[in-house]
Amino acid sequence: MVMNMRRTRGKPHNWWRRGVLWAVWTVCLVAGLLASAGAQPEQQVMVTIRNFTFETTQMPLQLHLPTVIHIKNEDEVRHDFGSSMFEGTYTRVETLDTSTYGRGIGGVFLDPGAEVEIRFTIDKPGRYKFQCSIHPEMTGEILLLTVGAV
Repeated sequence: MVMNMRRTRGKPHNWWRRGVLWAVWTVCLVAGLLASAGAQPEQQVMVTIRNFTFETTQMPLQLHLPTVIHIKNEDEVRHDFGSSMFEGTYTRVETLDTSTYGRGIGGVFLDPGAEVEIRFTIDKPGRYKFQCSIHPEMTGEILLLTVGAV
């Protein structure tokens, strides 16, 4: 016991260092939490392609908020998800190993079992139709509301 006390008494700066590290870590954690609290939430739209139909699940969407459309092709054939809603809007398309971005993206092709996320922000309210260019009978729509709309 006496030897341990000598070691501790001989290096009081270790406690000071630990205290400084703890304080820095705490400040970083709090700053990160505050930054994430102020971030805009992403609106989610889930689209499943099954039996040559688009099955869409969405909550009421609002304008001027980041929107993510998650699309999964559960059919055994290739499909397309195309829409005019992306025209003139900065759009980012993400797959497991690829990311495409820019303006003028018209849609995406999905092989069987493929999944993709399309991220964008829309500034105009309305009903935005989408369809499969390979199978034109496959259609659906997304409704974007103004902030005060019911």
